[in-house]
Amino acid sequence: MLATPSTTVIIAGVNKTQLLDHLSKIDAGLTAPASLCIYGSAAFILLDEPDRTSLDVDVAAPYSDANFADLSRAAVAAGLPINPAPDTSGEHIEWIQAARLCLAPPTAGRVVLLWQGARLKIVTVPPPDLIASKLIRYDELDQADIAYLWAQQPLAWTDIAAAVQRLPEPFAHDPVVRDNLANLKADFPQAPEHMP
Repeated sequence: MLATPSTTVIIAGVNKTQLLDHLSKIDAGLTAPASLCIYGSAAFILLDEPDRTSLDVDVAAPYSDANFADLSRAAVAAGLPINPAPDTSGEHIEWIQAARLCLAPPTAGRVVLLWQGARLKIVTVPPPDLIASKLIRYDELDQADIAYLWAQQPLAWTDIAAAVQRLPEPFAHDPVVRDNLANLKADFPQAPEHMP
């Protein structure tokens, strides 16, 4: 019997224009204010990383403030459902709870505004914290995201190491994160230990 070749379906995901359209539709559908702290690919899309796309918007649930039922209804109507069935292949929002959240909490005065509508506000954490969140995996795409941030703004190793320390447990002391921090230092040897 001959084996049938496997077919790989590649879904490109949303680009910045499409993501902004989704956010505008969610904003228009909300009945109450909502503030979402995002990270991952969607944050980099809104930070203008060229050619960046994503199928999902990672939302740090503990760091966000929204009426979940209102947000969920508006998100579905906008074509960006929250936590759909695992076999869903379309664009969606991943509502990430504390147990899976490899992201330091934002602090007052240290949030980055990415987008603001009439009711919906989208924020993220500063670059060192975004980099620290990438160290749980540190694959080629994560490395490209880090390189993009690096090109936008000088960063110091002390800032990135401090951001790793701010990660919630168990990520702050995860051996994979620690190994990838060392890998990052080897990959970006031009980074100063301290900024002047």
